[in-house]
Amino acid sequence: MSLSIDAAISGMVEQQRNIELIANNLANVNSAGYKRAKIHFQDILSTATVFSAASGAATTQPSSSAGVATAGITRDFAQGSLQPSGREMDFAIAGDGFFRVKLDDGTYAYTRAGMFSLDGTGRIVTVSGELMDPAVQLPSRFRDLRIDDVGVVSVTRDLTTDELAALGPYDPRDGKRVIAGQMNIFRFPNPAGLAAIGNSRFVATPESQAAIEGKPGESGMGVVYSGWLEASNVDIATEMTGLVIAKRGYQLNLVAYKTIEEMLSKVNQVI
Repeated sequence: MSLSIDAAISGMVEQQRNIELIANNLANVNSAGYKRAKIHFQDILSTATVFSAASGAATTQPSSSAGVATAGITRDFAQGSLQPSGREMDFAIAGDGFFRVKLDDGTYAYTRAGMFSLDGTGRIVTVSGELMDPAVQLPSRFRDLRIDDVGVVSVTRDLTTDELAALGPYDPRDGKRVIAGQMNIFRFPNPAGLAAIGNSRFVATPESQAAIEGKPGESGMGVVYSGWLEASNVDIATEMTGLVIAKRGYQLNLVAYKTIEEMLSKVNQVI
């Protein structure tokens, strides 16, 4: 009976974990660049079955399970819909790729959340202050930021005093178009192997393999758009369906636990 109780308890624990994960997905339904998480389960072999297999002993008895455990949690890196933000420092990637940012400890993280701003020197940083890498520095008092199909960043800046002095009486004085830098993005051979560290950021692991740097629109990379954000890829209907199933699974395991306890109680009364 102990295996039955263990199985029922593990079922309740894992379904609670599943519900918590679904709740987190739903909480981030409006988080830019968020990627849906999914939990995967596997059965737990009983101790006797494991010892038997390890010793190589032959047995005609079928293997028995002692419940369920989390096999792993994966991320769905499917493309989220692109939504206009009306803010030129918001960037979205259509297709494969990540923005790379430099963390405070000097390591790198990768994100699809394209909400950026400028630091005191005009460098592009995340809203939490992490520097985009490779760094792109914009001139002061710029306007009309544009990113072309291969990631070249250009802006219109004000004319300097010397440039204004050199203009003729009929020359335009509405600024000068300049190239500010190159915005490269990164992709992975196995993005499912990335490890989430919060704030829609991920770090490379041996499973993801090393990041591949490239220009947008080339070598399988996506294209970067200014003034757009990638929405979360969480589908509310899918999550609500999963929530109902997880809740039902929890209830069934609870019923099983109570039934087993009742059976044990009756056995003890007979003994």
